[in-house]
Amino acid sequence: MASEQTAKPLVVYFGTANRGKGIHVFTLDQQTGELTERGVTEIKGRGWIELDPTERLLYAATNPDRIDAFAVDRATGALTPLNGSQTGTQSVSHVSVDPTSRYVVGASYSGGAVCVVSVNEDGSLGGPTDVREHVPGPGDIPGPHPDQTQAKAHQCPFDPAGWWVVVNDLGLDRTYVYRLDADEGKLVPNDPPFVQFARGRGPRHIAFHPSNRFAYVVNELSSELTALRWDADTGVFEEIQNDSTLPEGWTGRKWSAQVVVHPSGRWVYASNRGSGGPSDDIAIFGIDQESGRISLAGHADTLGQVARNFNIDPSGRWLICVNQDSDNAVVFGVDQESGLLTATGQQIAVANAVCTQFAPSIG
Repeated sequence: MASEQTAKPLVVYFGTANRGKGIHVFTLDQQTGELTERGVTEIKGRGWIELDPTERLLYAATNPDRIDAFAVDRATGALTPLNGSQTGTQSVSHVSVDPTSRYVVGASYSGGAVCVVSVNEDGSLGGPTDVREHVPGPGDIPGPHPDQTQAKAHQCPFDPAGWWVVVNDLGLDRTYVYRLDADEGKLVPNDPPFVQFARGRGPRHIAFHPSNRFAYVVNELSSELTALRWDADTGVFEEIQNDSTLPEGWTGRKWSAQVVVHPSGRWVYASNRGSGGPSDDIAIFGIDQESGRISLAGHADTLGQVARNFNIDPSGRWLICVNQDSDNAVVFGVDQESGLLTATGQQIAVANAVCTQFAPSIG
């Protein structure tokens, strides 16, 4: 018998980029995987959205160099605009919220920097408190890939313990580690300040294992998945494995995008965007729970073009992938024994979607 919690619909937010209308609010039937639209908040931007730890506030990265704050109606999932703030740098591609809900951190792709914006007691934004630029060393720029013309900070999540901010820099092939000084709103570089990867990979997104012992980086430019050992006490990464995410016979561009670890910690998923082919794909890897090493389990067609983002619901039963160029979101069932994905037949139209976030159940 389904629990009361899983019987309730789950709120799903889709953030959209330039061609999109704004932030779409849907509900997901946790028994059938069906999506039902409940509304849209019109706002133009880069599209990344993030809930704060209380799940009562939502923050959105918007153009040209702004973050916007919204109050979340816990009964319906509807969003009420609060205010916006400049970031102190150029436009950001990703935001995260610190565990105390006092600051929003943003990764500036075009600025090659990480910014911090303060949060007021009511959830509205105060203003920028810090900007930390990534400075290339001698010979670092240009990199071996044509897209590596400068530092390009792409993502800035906190680790599961909430102690560290980690920042992937696609231009410098590094994952930086910072501690957030919550009293001053300043980022303090760790020692060592980053892990350096082989040049030309282009680290884009990172996902932590729920044990907080391992992490997995998807590399946009080389279409590889890097497994890392993570020391949460010292904030230090150690590379343990690097494997291709591409299926045999892939003829599209190397252009990977998103990585998500299953809530159980048994599998990690990475999306491959392509060009010239009918569809994109998600690679599925099993995770060895002792070593953190990965082994390919299979691939799943995303049923669309440019699979920029996907996410897995908290129960681990459903994966929703948004295909940016074909303007569709597709629901997959997750096999709880193998981790493999099966399309449910549930698809909805969302123009230029680039981010998927789950919120609490309602009803």
